[in-house]
Formats: sequence, structure tokens, C-alpha cells
Amino acid sequence: MRRLLIALLIPVLLLSSCGSDEITASGVSVVATDFPSYDAARAVLGDTDNLSLLLPPGVESHSYDPSPRDMVRIANADLVVFTGGPSDEWVSSILSSIENPPCSFALTEQVELLYEEHQEGMDEESEHDHSIHEVDEHVWTSPQNEMTIIRCLASLLSKLDSGNAMLYKENAEKYIQRIAALDAEFRTIVDTTEGDTLIFASRFPLLYFVREYGLEYYAAFPGCAEESEPSARTVAFLVDKARELGVPCILTIELSSPMIARVIADEAGCDVRVFNTLHNVTASDFFSGKDYVDLMGENVAVLREALN
Repeated sequence: MRRLLIALLIPVLLLSSCGSDEITASGVSVVATDFPSYDAARAVLGDTDNLSLLLPPGVESHSYDPSPRDMVRIANADLVVFTGGPSDEWVSSILSSIENPPCSFALTEQVELLYEEHQEGMDEESEHDHSIHEVDEHVWTSPQNEMTIIRCLASLLSKLDSGNAMLYKENAEKYIQRIAALDAEFRTIVDTTEGDTLIFASRFPLLYFVREYGLEYYAAFPGCAEESEPSARTVAFLVDKARELGVPCILTIELSSPMIARVIADEAGCDVRVFNTLHNVTASDFFSGKDYVDLMGENVAVLREALN
């Protein structure tokens, strides 16, 4: 149905070309599909009205479907920034249907990719519905990856809008400095705490994060699994692991129900904490202007507690 809708709408869309002469001194027109893409573009572009976000704050990103208006916004943009993973394959479908598509920038094309894992204890249903060979799209959860993404995006924007190249470079470097400081904080925590294992009672979109810092993990589901209610077997496994390891807290991700985490934490005698993954953010965080560093920065205290 989505492909049919795209095919029907494309002929009436106003088409733009990559790096076209329509780009003005006011800068490029950029459309971002989700928060990680939006935040990266915002960091490089700076204060501008030429950037828009398609995925509304607080909406589940994995089940998002573009509206006809979204398709028009993509077609009329100079640049589309998107994740490039399983949850937004529709972007590629739209771009391939446009005769002269806008430039595109996929986060997953800027860094080395990992593949989702079916970790011990994960719900068996997720093994059938979600192949362990599927690319994990959550590349931004590694601050090192995020710095690479920012640099690459600044380079592309500088080519598209050479008049503002110096501004883009300066904005990118300022943001990278903030991310580097955050990265240093995470490394200090990992180096100075005794624990090395995190337990998530939810999806686990943090494979890049734990690999970056040499951590281990257990979780109810892989990062892009559609399920939200783990089996009794998985819950029991996570309870047993939490008891065995003596973890201080059970973790869950933003915008997910904390119910299962509370059940596991109550049984294991520990607390529940939220770990931000930034696949999307609450409306409150978005409209207050919180960015990657602000939200990932909230994980510093959570990580310290989880590993102590």
C-alpha cells in the first residue's frame, strides 16, 4: 500500500535536484526523518528555519508511516537526512521514485556497521521475527560514531552551500568538542567502576554503545524488534541474571512501558532507570531544545549507577 501511494503521488510532487541552482544564500533546505538525523543537521546548520523534522516527538519510530505531505516535503528539499536502516526503508523508496531526487545523507553509510544479535535470554519469538543478520541502525549511540557523522554531514553541506562552508565547519567542531567531552565521561565511568554488564527489560538499541566501551548486556529483545511484552521465560531469565550479578538497577529505554522493568526489579531487589537511546524524544525534551549531548549526558549518572 505504501509503494502504491508513493507511485500515485510522485507525479504531482514538485521535484528538486541534488545541489540545484535553487539553493540560495539563506542556506540549504533540509528535511530530517527522525530525531538523530534532525539533531545532527541542527548542530551543523545552526539556527535556521530551513530544517524540518518528519517524525513527531513522542511517536514510535519503528511503526511510522509517511504522510502525503511528508513525501512532498522530501521531494522539495535540497537535502534529506535519514538513518538508512530497517525502520526508514520508505525513504529510499520515495527517493528512488523521484526523477531528480534531492541529495540524501544516511547515518548508517558514514560508519562501520554492526549486526543485531540474539543474545542469551532474549524472547524466542524475536528470533523468528527478526533475523540476527539484520543491520543494527542505531549507529549514533556510539559517541565516536556521532562525531564521524557530524563531520561527514558538515562536509556534504559545505559542498551544497559553499557560501556557508566556514559556518558549517565551525558549528560541527563546536558540537564535536561537546560530544568528545561526553565520550570521556563514559570512559572514565567504565574504567573506574567494578561492573561491566547492563540489563535491559526492553528492546536493546545500544549495541554500538556497549561495543564502544567494552560492556556486556542482557535484554528482552534486539534493537528493532516489534515486540514489547517479553515471555515469562525471558522475564525469569533476566530476574535470575540480575540476582546473579547483583546489578543496582534494571534499565529501560525512553518512550517504552516501564511495567516489565518494575516487575524484574522488584523480584531482583533493585531499582529501575531509563537509558536514553535518542531514536525519538518526548515532546517536552524536543520543544525545550535538548540535543544529543543533553540527552546522552543524562545517561552518565545512569551508567555510573548501573555499573557500581
